[in-house]
Amino acid sequence: MDSGGQLCQLKYRLGAENEFGVIDLAMRTYVCFKCGRKIATENIQYLCPEDGSVLEIELDYVGIVRNGWEPEVITPGNMSMWRFGELIPVRRPPSANDILNSVGGTPLTYARQLNSNIGERVWIKNDSLLPTGSLKDRASAVVVSEAIARSIGAVITASTGNAGVALAGMAAAGGLKAIVVAPRDAPVAKIEQIVGYGAELVLVDGSYSDAYDLTVKASTEMGLYCRNTGYNPLTIEGKKTVSYEICEQLSSMVEGRKTGAYWKVPDVVIVPVGDGNMISGVYKGFVDLMSIGVASRIPKIVGVQAEGSAAIAHAYMSGNPVIDEFNSYTIADSISADRPSDGYRAMHAVKSSRGQYLTASDDEIVVAANELASKTGIFAELSAAVAYVGLKKLQDTEWVNASDDVIMLITGHGLKTVGTIKTPTERYTNIKPNMKALSDTLCGKDII
Repeated sequence: MDSGGQLCQLKYRLGAENEFGVIDLAMRTYVCFKCGRKIATENIQYLCPEDGSVLEIELDYVGIVRNGWEPEVITPGNMSMWRFGELIPVRRPPSANDILNSVGGTPLTYARQLNSNIGERVWIKNDSLLPTGSLKDRASAVVVSEAIARSIGAVITASTGNAGVALAGMAAAGGLKAIVVAPRDAPVAKIEQIVGYGAELVLVDGSYSDAYDLTVKASTEMGLYCRNTGYNPLTIEGKKTVSYEICEQLSSMVEGRKTGAYWKVPDVVIVPVGDGNMISGVYKGFVDLMSIGVASRIPKIVGVQAEGSAAIAHAYMSGNPVIDEFNSYTIADSISADRPSDGYRAMHAVKSSRGQYLTASDDEIVVAANELASKTGIFAELSAAVAYVGLKKLQDTEWVNASDDVIMLITGHGLKTVGTIKTPTERYTNIKPNMKALSDTLCGKDII
């Protein structure tokens, strides 16, 4: 590497020490998802050195139970994912950092207007209300907290939009520098968010997979700390917390919610799927709760992919153990992935939970986003609206049962994709500014 590369390495890894100083790091044990190899180390670890597969962090479930684990009590100032303490294997952000500490605690809302005549109960877990507007804040908060603990000055990630936005926002909150590498055709609204949070944005002439490969090389050749999903084992540790909250919240809202010491577990959880990391995190969250005796089972997990980016769904539905690369093209940018980096773990999550994969066309996604907003008041981005397409297909085929509690995970806010689609002219009316014109319009549409 030339001297310029070495200077970059020193600048980004050892430069501007954060204001909180260095925290002593605990030993972690990483387990390869594929071969089961265990690696005990205090150092940063990405993929399995044996086969290049994703790693998971081994939790001491027995020790957690012996310590009498329970989440911290919810108070107006303490509703975040960090209440789950020992289940998140990083040091909690310094208490002075209120933004990082606030991530999580999003509402679970009963959406009776989405129930069908089957008799199921539909709930919406609305992570579009997180600080930067997407569930990916959970992953980025954990990764940034790790960077703070290691006194790392900057974090890099590849993104089609939301992961970059989340990292930019959480890095700004933590006093770090974010470097986001994204395809040139990333949505304008997300580009504006990334730049607004002060991140270094690099647009590449290529796909998300090209951006992903470039950031991995940057992590190995320049020493940059990398957030990439399906690469950094900590991203799943943030995303899994949504499952903790679902069970805890459902337990407090549903009559007859507890059986002994168990939290209430939903029957079905519907998750938008791109590279597979989010659905893998949802599954791991329920596994954690079962492993410490808080949950009695894992719900059926349903993954929904856009038809134009459905590599995981196609492999799963065809019974193909190999996920083939997909030439992705979809309006749902946040779940567009040519080569899903966490695809095999995502297939395992659905198979082990007795769930299924579904796909949604771009036309179905647009209709679903508008319908969801008009029925519930929740404005989901197109990549999140695929979950509603999935719900309707499950209802149409009567795959859900009477009295099932069905969770629909809304992972991103609709303001992130404003302007992506053109609003049909029949959705609004132009009039002259007088009462007769207004009255004629409203009467003509049977509104009054």
